[in-house]
Amino acid sequence: MKSIGALSNSLVIKISLQIASALETAHKAHIIHRDIKPHNIVLNKNMVAKVTDFGIAKITNVSSNTITSFGSTIGSVHYFSPEHARGGYTDEKSDIYSLGVVMYEMATGRLPFDADTAVSVALKQIQEDPKPPIEINPKISIALNQIILKAMEKSTVKRYQSATELIQDLSNAQSKPNSMIIRNPVSVEAGETQVIPILDDENYVPNLRTRQPRRTGSLRYSEPEPKVDNSSNNRYLGKILDQNNIIDDEKSKSNIEKSDNKKKNNNKKKKLIITFSILIGFVIVMISIFAIRLSIKTKQERLEANREIDVPNLVGRSFDEVVEEYKAQNIEIIQDKLEYSSDVEEGKIISQTPEKGTKTKDKRILVVVSRGQKLVEMVDVTGKDIKVAKYELENTLGFVIEEEDVINEKIAAGIIISQDIKKGESVPYGSIIKLVVSKGDGKENVIVPNVVGKTESEAKSTLENSKLTVNVKYDEDATKSNGVVLAQSYPQNQTLKEGTVIEITVNKVVLTKTVTLNLLELQGGSPIEGKDKVNIRVTASIDGGATNTVFDRDIETTQKEINLEIKGYNNATLKVYLDNKIVKDFNIKF
Repeated sequence: MKSIGALSNSLVIKISLQIASALETAHKAHIIHRDIKPHNIVLNKNMVAKVTDFGIAKITNVSSNTITSFGSTIGSVHYFSPEHARGGYTDEKSDIYSLGVVMYEMATGRLPFDADTAVSVALKQIQEDPKPPIEINPKISIALNQIILKAMEKSTVKRYQSATELIQDLSNAQSKPNSMIIRNPVSVEAGETQVIPILDDENYVPNLRTRQPRRTGSLRYSEPEPKVDNSSNNRYLGKILDQNNIIDDEKSKSNIEKSDNKKKNNNKKKKLIITFSILIGFVIVMISIFAIRLSIKTKQERLEANREIDVPNLVGRSFDEVVEEYKAQNIEIIQDKLEYSSDVEEGKIISQTPEKGTKTKDKRILVVVSRGQKLVEMVDVTGKDIKVAKYELENTLGFVIEEEDVINEKIAAGIIISQDIKKGESVPYGSIIKLVVSKGDGKENVIVPNVVGKTESEAKSTLENSKLTVNVKYDEDATKSNGVVLAQSYPQNQTLKEGTVIEITVNKVVLTKTVTLNLLELQGGSPIEGKDKVNIRVTASIDGGATNTVFDRDIETTQKEINLEIKGYNNATLKVYLDNKIVKDFNIKF
């Protein structure tokens, strides 16, 4: 994957809207993805985003408190929500946090939290606030900056409560990039301790969800006023009359009316206090009952958690069916992963952990579910080198290759001539494909041996055993032994096709041999009677070559011997004729 750094505001919002829409659909189906990250988001060439890999998703209407597999947190730590990192309860807002991290990375080109170890990253997710993306990339719009920070709030109640809310703000940010996104009032997180404040004199009580004051209508509390003693008032008024001797009747009447109003207000306050006290008592009783029931339920759940169960055999059964069946028994069937299988139908269970027949206290069984038989589409490999095609077919498409080598003088060796599965045909993963591969001219490669210095016969034998054709020529070098190879046309260790003609040069130094013929011996020990002369003819075959006449003359019968000079290389076969009748046959060596 090629990194291109920070994306533009419009592209970040466009991709984020598509991902948020996918999450909105999943969340409405009660499915939480739990592993939103760039690796699980696929973009086509038109920048249309698809959310993939729901491998660790959970269904919200199935009981599950943590994202764990036998105690280990699942997911990608750089995109964890804080509650996910703590191993706590995860819901739709956890997916929104992870999407916020992805938006942060798209807008800035880097992650909000990074460290040397996964644990360090998780701690930062829990404890640290991200640096505002607009400080990293000033080109980020104000609206987009606020949306990212709100999606990445540590508290789930400060975060977007649904993907729909996020979609609305993103849509507004498209048309009004520099507007301020007004955040919803913050509500109290589930389980958080709350302080109930004293009701004030302004007829307001706090909203316990938003921590903001709200109007209570006519309810108000104030300090009770002291009781009015009418007799003391009368005495007091009498004293005033005696001392001042003036009194305003209307003023006296007004004071009496005020006193009556105070009495009525005091009575109302008493009734409110009594009502409030009864309400508090009722709440205390209900809390006590709830605590008792919760204690009993906790004990029952503890006993149930410690009870061992026999692990059933789920292999070969439909995953959807066993989930529903064992849900009633408080046994959670969890899809660990999906795998292709040529033997198990799609949707059925291939294997399980723990195995059948064992006992376990854990009420969870992990299963591997079949995706059915994997089909692959055949590609055209004709004309390709067999080594390249093998990598593509075996490693990428999973084919098993059967290779047939044939002689083809027109196509180079190692090139594929044909395939028995045609291009575009869909076949099961692991199918056998037959490839016909050219052997070229069919001749094997041979390594040329060294025959220099060997005799002619030895050299010919060595080269012919190497499947080479030998051609001999001769040259004369008086400094070398006669009959040995002086040179060869291809050097030692060169690679040649079998049958290639290799020429050797053999040393042939011409030698002269003097041969003496005893004429009387040839005539039977004495001159032939009645003849003055006889014809002597000698033929010679030099080194097994053709027979040639080397001497042919009429000699007087009384001559005792003749000397002949024969030239050759190694040996010669001589035949002596007397008046065309062979009388002697012998060999000589030079």
